[in-house]
Amino acid sequence: MCIRDRAGPAGTAVGMLIGALLIIVIAISYGYLIKNYPISGGEFVYTKEAIGKRNAFVCGWAMILAYWSLIPLNATALALISRYLFPGIVQQGFLYEIAGWDVYAGEVILASAAIIIMALINIRGIKQAAWMQTAIALTLVGCILIIVFLVFCKSDWSNLSPGFPDGRRWWKGVFSIVAMAPWAFIGFDCIPQSAEEYNFSHKKSTFIMISAILVAAILYIGVCAVTAVGVEPWQDLLARRNNWPTGFVVRNTIGLAGIIVLGIAMFCAVISGMNAFYISTSRLMYAMAKEGSLPKWFEKLSRKYGTPTNAILFTMVMSLFAPWFGREILIWIVDMTSVGAAIVFAYTTASAAIIGKRNGNIKNTVIGIIGCLFSLFFLSLLVIPGMPGYLSFQSRVVLLVWIAIGVAFYFIIRKSYVKGQN
Repeated sequence: MCIRDRAGPAGTAVGMLIGALLIIVIAISYGYLIKNYPISGGEFVYTKEAIGKRNAFVCGWAMILAYWSLIPLNATALALISRYLFPGIVQQGFLYEIAGWDVYAGEVILASAAIIIMALINIRGIKQAAWMQTAIALTLVGCILIIVFLVFCKSDWSNLSPGFPDGRRWWKGVFSIVAMAPWAFIGFDCIPQSAEEYNFSHKKSTFIMISAILVAAILYIGVCAVTAVGVEPWQDLLARRNNWPTGFVVRNTIGLAGIIVLGIAMFCAVISGMNAFYISTSRLMYAMAKEGSLPKWFEKLSRKYGTPTNAILFTMVMSLFAPWFGREILIWIVDMTSVGAAIVFAYTTASAAIIGKRNGNIKNTVIGIIGCLFSLFFLSLLVIPGMPGYLSFQSRVVLLVWIAIGVAFYFIIRKSYVKGQN
């Protein structure tokens, strides 16, 4: 994510910080629930135990969309990176245009290869995937810090002025960024999806989630600052309608070496994102299958690696359709990922409050209630007309389609799934 024209550099930074702080409160509830339910399935399991199966299905359905959509989105981002690093090389075999985005056979092959390779890595198990995730994450952070330092040394800081866009109330810009927080920080909740396969403590899992949120916020703000402070005033830069403003700034500030380092950072972000959401999606589908809310086929584990192979393969196949439709349509899907994430956060924090009350834990009950209010605040920014983060028309259409599919699926499985449940 780079600087947003509706928020400005100051609004983007403040919005990211506020969003991170609100998400941290939500993450504390996650840590409490991991301690009580150290099993795969995360939010789906928590909601089922606290509120019931019907609500767990709603939570799980929102989670599947939020997690899955980020896999093909990250894969197609490779095409964007290649257009800067290797112009004209991957963009071979023009096929057609969708929503203003040219689709090339070379880019489809590149994205598809990434999707398949990451699926194979995840089939081999969490230890291999986790080792790779750590190495890639460290490389990502290191590359971004190098870019930030070099660009800052060569930039004109007056390009940051004005901090907020002209002719717009500053708080609207800030809260348009806050509305994106569920999407921006959704990766932190990958840990509870695979709790059975990790062997570290509850305290460590909470520390890891909070640290991940803070580091992500710093990196977001750093990249936005690089984009804004670069070669010209940020408003003039955005007026260019460049597909990748950050890449444009780095190339014109540092040169080819800078764009290579940035390309490595973006590659690491893409691969780590795909890996994390493969883990989360497959473990969620496995947990839902065990509860009867998905076909038993998704419950099958690999005899050799103990991983939910069928769920991983299904996620892979569904993702392989996406590169053929261009990046713009995927952006419509991801635009409303925040809605799914906000719903999931609301269910999870409400579950933490309910379970905390059952256990006589006042602290986590209060934190859960506060986190639920924050989650509903995120949701209101996205779905209430006139609010700063209100979804685009295309995103609303996709969201309604997904809800309709979920309703139809629920009526198919409800007799066997919720029979005898509250």
